[in-house]
Amino acid sequence: MRLRILEGHLPSFLEDLEVDEKLLRELEEGFLIRERNFGNKVFFHSPGFKHYEVEDFKVTTGPKFVDISITGRNCELMCDHCASKILWHMIPATTPEELWKVANDLKSKGIDGILISGGSDKDGRVPLDPFFDVMKRIKDELGLLLTCHVGLVDEIQAKGLKEVGVDAVLLDIIGDDETIAQVYKLPHRSVKDYKESLRILKDYGHNIVPHVIIGLHYGRVKGEYRAIDIIAEYEPAALVLVVIMPYFGKARFQLLPPPSAEESARVILYARRAIPNRPIVIGCARPAGPERVKLDFYALVAGVNGITFPAEGIVTYAKSLGLQPVVSPNCCSTVFMPL
Repeated sequence: MRLRILEGHLPSFLEDLEVDEKLLRELEEGFLIRERNFGNKVFFHSPGFKHYEVEDFKVTTGPKFVDISITGRNCELMCDHCASKILWHMIPATTPEELWKVANDLKSKGIDGILISGGSDKDGRVPLDPFFDVMKRIKDELGLLLTCHVGLVDEIQAKGLKEVGVDAVLLDIIGDDETIAQVYKLPHRSVKDYKESLRILKDYGHNIVPHVIIGLHYGRVKGEYRAIDIIAEYEPAALVLVVIMPYFGKARFQLLPPPSAEESARVILYARRAIPNRPIVIGCARPAGPERVKLDFYALVAGVNGITFPAEGIVTYAKSLGLQPVVSPNCCSTVFMPL
């Protein structure tokens, strides 16, 4: 295989970073898989919960897609990796009446889509059920694109989400029982429960967009490969890969480094091989700094379909590889939907 990624010199934004060129030779297999199955388009996402701009990337329109939490900042589990902080940037709407008001307000401001999520209960579920009637009104009367990030689901919740008409269901998939018990505080749950949630959602005809958190087990890569294998069985609409962000977590997490960009890149390549014909995107959650620059570079070479909030230089480099960048103001989980 001719290594066109390394023809000439590495891009200037990598000059001061140590890049594993042996790894790059492995990653190009992913680039070719993506090219063979998807052509030359690559998506760069900038959802509306924060303004993001670098020299070669920005969204010039106002926010088009925002996140809502039906539990506000509250989460009964308070998992070690997040401690509810992921909810803090979301718009709170803790009653059905408040959700309807928020949705109408967003619609009037030109918002096209929303993600509805919230903290988990002690059983690993997001308590969405009381909001189903309002969510259906949001779909039917306001016409908003509607996605939901759920926890574990049963048939009742999967059926309710289907009746709502949600456009996609997002859920974290964990491939290690010890991680579920220690990090997620769910010792009575197992990998089988996450696999069962995927099965139920698929049986009800949902567009499923699983998420895998690289480094979830206190910065170690532990159950990620198994999680990807499980996801591959259910033909997801798309797969989102993110990397643990230690400063979001509890004290034990804040003292630990996340996985290296090289470790994360190997997970990305594994996913590309396992799921060659479904979009794979890098989500918004990943550490900042030089490791983010390297990770985004590796991810592009490994054949991802999209990157959220790309590091500076990545869009320009994508063009140099003959790719056609498409800027989207939507959540990366909608990558499988037409713009």
